Amino acid sequence: MTTLEQPDSRQVGIDIGGTKMLVMAGGDTLRVDTGPEATPALLVRGIREQLARLGITPSVMGIAIPGLVEADGRVRMSGVLPKLAGWHPATAFADYGCTIHALNDAEAALVEEAQDLPDDATAGIVMAGTAIGAAFRVDGKPLRGARGWAGELGFMPVVTPQGVKRLDEITGGRFIAASLGIDGAELARRAQQGDAAALAAIREGGQALGLALAGLINLLNPHLLVLGGGTMQLPGYADAMRDAIQRHSLPPMLEACTLREARSGATVVAMGALRAALSR
Repeated sequence: MTTLEQPDSRQVGIDIGGTKMLVMAGGDTLRVDTGPEATPALLVRGIREQLARLGITPSVMGIAIPGLVEADGRVRMSGVLPKLAGWHPATAFADYGCTIHALNDAEAALVEEAQDLPDDATAGIVMAGTAIGAAFRVDGKPLRGARGWAGELGFMPVVTPQGVKRLDEITGGRFIAASLGIDGAELARRAQQGDAAALAAIREGGQALGLALAGLINLLNPHLLVLGGGTMQLPGYADAMRDAIQRHSLPPMLEACTLREARSGATVVAMGALRAALSR
């Protein structure tokens, strides 16, 4: 894997998520809380405050956003941060006078994790966090679709005893917690303490994601599928996911596919956003 060279601390990668935002510059990564009510103004203020705290005027900014991002960087919609619709980061930070590139968060993660694959590789990344993000590359080319929005795996409809739900609503950390009437931090605490209801809900979420990933493996025949996100770390989630993948993938397809965790860990999205911005 090629290391992202960052000799200039003014090169900034930003990962905007459903519960937190990471601002990465040089060797520093700072966290800002977000949440479903987060507005563009709140995010802009948070980014500016963190850059000022570091004493940085950026020379390039890569900004990763959960949701549908237009080719010009404008946010069309975001399921986890709905108030970002219409936001245009390049306009919000125009006074910095630097290159600003906004893209989907899973797309950014794939830029980072797949940058050293063979030119003809088929690969994907699936991030299980607040909700589910995904991006894919087929025969060496990004799978973008008609408007560049392909990969919204979390919006796949799933039949459940309670009716049709989005995959997000079964597998995303925010939704698993909400099904128990608690928040994500309390879900993690209860799971660590061995709470039966919390562990059952987590396993159900992991199994549902594993079924979706088995479908992807059977559909795309990928060389590589990268798995990441904080929800993957909940006790039992990854085990249930991998068990479902094993049970429901075609064996030859699964044998041809390498499954691994994101090598860049929690900063994979921010690093990919910066790498994408630097390549423009």
